[in-house]
Amino acid sequence: MNDRMTVCRRTLRVAVRSVLAACITASIGVSAWAAPAQRPNILMILADDLGYSDVGAFGGEIRTPNLDALIASGRILTNFHVAPSCSPTRAMLLSGADHHLSGLGTMAETLQIYQVGQPGYEGYLNERSLSIASLLRDGGYHTYMVGKWHLGLTPGQSPQARGFESSFVLLQGGAAHFGPTPGKITSADRASYRENGNIVRLPETFYSSTGYTDKLIGYIERNRADGKPFFAYAAYTAPHWPLQAPDETIDHYRGRYDAGYDAIRDERIARQKALGIVPRDFKPAAQLPVSPANPAWEQLTPDQRKTEARKMEVYAAMVESLDANIGRLIDYLKRTGQYDNTFVFFASDNGPSGERVDVFYPDGPDNDNSYANMGRRRSNIALGTRWAEVSATPFRLFKGYPAEGGVSVPAIVRLPRQSVGQTQANQLASVLDLAPTFLQLAGVKNPGSRYRGEAVNPMTGSSLLPLLTGSTTTHLPDDALVGEEFAGNRYIRDNRWKLLSVHMKQGPQPVAGPPDWKLYDMSADRGETQDVAAGNPDIVNRLKRGWREYMARVGVVLAPGVNE
Repeated sequence: MNDRMTVCRRTLRVAVRSVLAACITASIGVSAWAAPAQRPNILMILADDLGYSDVGAFGGEIRTPNLDALIASGRILTNFHVAPSCSPTRAMLLSGADHHLSGLGTMAETLQIYQVGQPGYEGYLNERSLSIASLLRDGGYHTYMVGKWHLGLTPGQSPQARGFESSFVLLQGGAAHFGPTPGKITSADRASYRENGNIVRLPETFYSSTGYTDKLIGYIERNRADGKPFFAYAAYTAPHWPLQAPDETIDHYRGRYDAGYDAIRDERIARQKALGIVPRDFKPAAQLPVSPANPAWEQLTPDQRKTEARKMEVYAAMVESLDANIGRLIDYLKRTGQYDNTFVFFASDNGPSGERVDVFYPDGPDNDNSYANMGRRRSNIALGTRWAEVSATPFRLFKGYPAEGGVSVPAIVRLPRQSVGQTQANQLASVLDLAPTFLQLAGVKNPGSRYRGEAVNPMTGSSLLPLLTGSTTTHLPDDALVGEEFAGNRYIRDNRWKLLSVHMKQGPQPVAGPPDWKLYDMSADRGETQDVAAGNPDIVNRLKRGWREYMARVGVVLAPGVNE
């Protein structure tokens, strides 16, 4: 009797999956892609502070053969946008709703006194937010997560509380990448790790990208035999500061960056044009003016150049190590016969970081930032603004700013059973589109504004599947508006026009003054080099109205006295 019941359950499960797959196929259409017979696995890979041009296929010189190979059987999204900073992006990825609604109107670390207690500024993924992990788990998926959580510190705000069946996570926004050295604990070592809700301590042999990959493979393998699909969220912490990487990988880049900022940036732009990432006539963004805080390469002493080059060598090694571990994960899926039925999406959480690491992790007696130890255990270094500009090539600025360098990130997608790469997708898309995409892939109903009997923030993005499968060549309607605000900097845009207000600032303090709006034609000037507001007053006024509507809809809380 038990054997008969088991067979019946298996037969019913296969039948349900077949029906769901047919529903997906009917709803999205099938062009070059054939829908899988079973519901697909979903693998979401998120890098941390990776710049637009760091991946080889986006013009970088860093070795990323596994991501490049993924592109060869998938597709590049050249116009994919996120929030200017990490936890806001992560909140939108999981909830499908704007981060001002989801509890991360700003990062918990940068919350201002006038924002405390305001809806959407709780500093964690709030109770009104959906979680794609909960929805997929309810729909019959295994749900796994490894890496950076950054969406709450308490048990009630944990991955377990938000639908992840198994998780190994760093709770805070950053940490050292190596396990701590006994007796020599630095400020970057003082981070909290939990596995399935329990506090864990890192072994001295730990390295972030490798350790997270080991855990995720273990989670998937443990349940592989039961035939259920999985949702795996690999939230790597590379290449976030402090910059640290294995010695043997750093050695791959020795001397590679001795030519300096401008030479490397020019190389990347030339490759981007040759690859078709940007048009041949693309005008790159202007760089920050030369100043004592942002000197030109030629102004540095020989020792300063040596140190600066070493920073980029370590950063490149972190990206190469990240790529190698993504390759390990994909190889595991191939060896076990799971890869063909897996949807893979790769992106960065924001642009590259120009922040000072010592502001967040002060140096102490156990740090060793000597040239010989840079990139190793106990070193405490960051990329800096000039290399961040190179990483964001060909765009302007970097993490923390809604200019293109802060919000345009490399994105790669591969559909289940896809074996031939497709042309680039240049349509405007965003991290808000991922949760609806995952639901449609899984055949799980979007709950709208109510979930488990409670009112929730509905998802506001649109599934990317029609675009990815060739059912449509457009994604957002021409009149659709996309808005963003972080620390007082803001933009509102449609497919063509971007109205942007950026104030350069020092530290995490938000902008307190009125917006200095500039208008850019993104169809011809993604480098944001020419303000055309004066010649297009009607467009400026339309977008300003859109900004005010966006601000009211999502509950943006600006500094006192600032109304728009």
